[in-house]
Amino acid sequence: MTFLMIVLGVVVAGSAVAVGALLGPVTRRMTADVKALAPDQRAEAVTATRTMLLQVGSLVTAALSLAGLVGTFYFSSQTVSLETQKQFQARYDQALKDLRSSDSSARVQGLYELEDIAHEAPSFAWKATLSIAAYLQDRARGQATPRPHLTVEAALTVLGRRDRTSDRGPVSTGPVAADGVTLRANDLSGTDLRGIDFTDATLSQARFTNADLRTAHFKNAALPQARFTGADLRAADFTGADLRQADFTGAQLDGTTSRKAHLEGALGLPS
Repeated sequence: MTFLMIVLGVVVAGSAVAVGALLGPVTRRMTADVKALAPDQRAEAVTATRTMLLQVGSLVTAALSLAGLVGTFYFSSQTVSLETQKQFQARYDQALKDLRSSDSSARVQGLYELEDIAHEAPSFAWKATLSIAAYLQDRARGQATPRPHLTVEAALTVLGRRDRTSDRGPVSTGPVAADGVTLRANDLSGTDLRGIDFTDATLSQARFTNADLRTAHFKNAALPQARFTGADLRAADFTGADLRQADFTGAQLDGTTSRKAHLEGALGLPS
C-alpha cells in the first residue's frame, strides 16, 4: 500500500508540473511570434496552442499512470510471490519436523504434507522427493522408530505418486524393510530400490518399470499383474511369490530366484 501511494503521488505531482509547464512557459515560447497579430487573433492562437498542449499533456499523464500501474502490479506480484514462498518454506520445515517425531501418526502426516507441498509448489517438488527418500534411507540404516511399517508404506505410496518430471536425478530408498506393506497399483518405476525387502507385501498391479531391484526380496509377496519391464532384477528373490500375469519383458534376471512362485501367464520369462 505504501508503495502504491508513492507511485500515485509521483504520477500526480509529475502531471501537475507537466500541465503547469505546458500552460505557462511552453505556451509563451510557442506563441512568441504572434505578438504582431491583432489582440483577438493572438488570443485565438494562444488558446489553440494551449488546447494542443493540454492534449499532449493528457497523453503524457496517461502514459505515466500506465507506467505507475505496471510498476505497482510488478512490485505487488513480487511481494506476493515472496510471501507465498515463505509460507511453503514454513510448511516444508514443519513437515521435516514431523518426520523426526516419535509419533508415527505425525510422521505419516509429515509425509503426506510433503506430497501436498510438491503438488502445490513445483519449486519444492524435488526437495520433497529427496526428503522422503532420505527418510526411507534412515529406516534402511536401522534408525529405530515406533510402528515403522505405517510410515514406510506411506513414504513408498507418496514416492509412487510423485510427478517424475520434477526429478533432477536418481531417487534411492536404500534397502529399507517394507515387508507386509500394501501398495496396490503403485508406480515406483525408475526408482533405485536395491535390497528392499517386500516379503509378504501386497503389490498387485504395481509398476517397477526400469527400477533397480537388485537383491530385492519378494518372498511370498502378492504381485499379480505387476510390471517389471526393463527392471534390473539380478539376484532378486521371488520365492513363493504370486507372479501371475506379471510382465518381465526386457528385465535383467541373472541370478533371480523364483522357486515355488506362481508364474501362470507371466510374460518375458526365459523359456
